[in-house]
Amino acid sequence: MNIIYKKADLNDIDDLVDLKIKQNIYNCNEDGLVFNNEEMARKNIKKVLLQELNKTIYFYIAIDKSNNRTVASNGVIIHQMVPTTLCLNGKKAYITCVYTDEDYRCKGIQNILMQKILDFLKEIECKKIELDVTNPNAIKLYEKFGFKKYNEKYILEN
Repeated sequence: MNIIYKKADLNDIDDLVDLKIKQNIYNCNEDGLVFNNEEMARKNIKKVLLQELNKTIYFYIAIDKSNNRTVASNGVIIHQMVPTTLCLNGKKAYITCVYTDEDYRCKGIQNILMQKILDFLKEIECKKIELDVTNPNAIKLYEKFGFKKYNEKYILEN
């Protein structure tokens, strides 16, 4: 297995869309749901990535060079908030779209991608980093990097 890691650019958008669709299908299957309207999802994911990639949304990807296939991604959305005493520069990050193809899981790929995301966030001086997680394996990964569970979120979906 010859894996290379890189920051995604516009040339990687189709691969990012494919991974996000696979992630949606996987999540729906885990929850006993059916993933509907894949065509609309692809269109909307691509539209957002074309507008926001490397502006407010950043991805690091893993590519298996033996078959030139993108096999994993790890994304982060950067928000600019009004600075607070706990976040003096107002930069807040939300880690999202963490996904690895099933054949490539448990091989340390997400460890490397997570470190790349955290190095990037350190470089841009973003110290407030959040994520949502329920997968026990993912929880172990995040705790390894120092993430801690904090309070509960309240969400309004209109």
